Amino acid sequence: MTIDQPHHEPRHPIRVVAFRTGLSPDLLRVWERRYGVVQPGRSEGGQRLYSDADIERLDLLHRATRGGRSISRVADQTNEELSTLIEADDLARQAADASNSRPNGVSAQAFLDAAVEELNRLNPAKLHLVLRQAALSLGAAALIDGVITPLLRQIGDQWHAGTLSPAHEHAASVVIRQVLTWTIEAYQPPGTAPRFMAATLAGERHEFGAMLAAQTAAAAGWHVTYLGADIPASDIAAAAQTTKADVVGLSSVFPVEPRRILEESLVVVKGLRGKARVLVGGAGTSAVARDFERAGITLINDLAELREFFRMYQDGDTK
Repeated sequence: MTIDQPHHEPRHPIRVVAFRTGLSPDLLRVWERRYGVVQPGRSEGGQRLYSDADIERLDLLHRATRGGRSISRVADQTNEELSTLIEADDLARQAADASNSRPNGVSAQAFLDAAVEELNRLNPAKLHLVLRQAALSLGAAALIDGVITPLLRQIGDQWHAGTLSPAHEHAASVVIRQVLTWTIEAYQPPGTAPRFMAATLAGERHEFGAMLAAQTAAAAGWHVTYLGADIPASDIAAAAQTTKADVVGLSSVFPVEPRRILEESLVVVKGLRGKARVLVGGAGTSAVARDFERAGITLINDLAELREFFRMYQDGDTK
């Protein structure tokens, strides 16, 4: 049997791999360094180059970890074994979807539709009830991914289209904030659990990205301190030292000056003096993404990637 040479030829830079697999460059490097999941080649300039076979394996590993497994438990699996795990996950997911579609099960979409209806009716009490029921019925990840996030997107779309009044937007924001706070406080992690702090920097008043990160951390078993929006960088660093935070998450959705957000993030890093990791996420970080990476700040692209980071950290798979 001969090896398909083009399939194993190192030719793709790391950003192509990140795009095709959904794994961040930072996470790719950790997986390579810790577990040797692939062995990329190098360009003449020393940059990593990956083959189609590398991308195929990384994609399988990513899909296997999204089923709830840590990378440490699947890194030594063959591609065939990984495919078997993924098929089992797909079957379990299909069974869960079928259960939710029965009369005695309510899907995330049904909760979302009910939430939008109460939003348009300007009925915050009913909206609050719908979201609490969704939290109890769906669990943390499905609540965030299937109800809260698309609801926030719907509110934003209607606001920009001019079809949602300030009263509707403000009332919905209050309810969503209350429900997220309730879900964060509902978790009781053990005293030895790692500590996460979330906030937005001064000038960034859109707080839901930070709140979603805080809720995701709580659901992953972390102690959570949520500071809120529009916090000076020096105060964030001081608060992280006081609470002995292991990781600090900064959200930036609509910054007016992306470079200033980078500079403020560096102030947080300097104030922590190496005692905590710093993560940044949100649409406002894309313009200076490479600068964040060069500064040693971990860029998080979405909540799925954040959940993976939390799993890896608790398994000792990331520094």
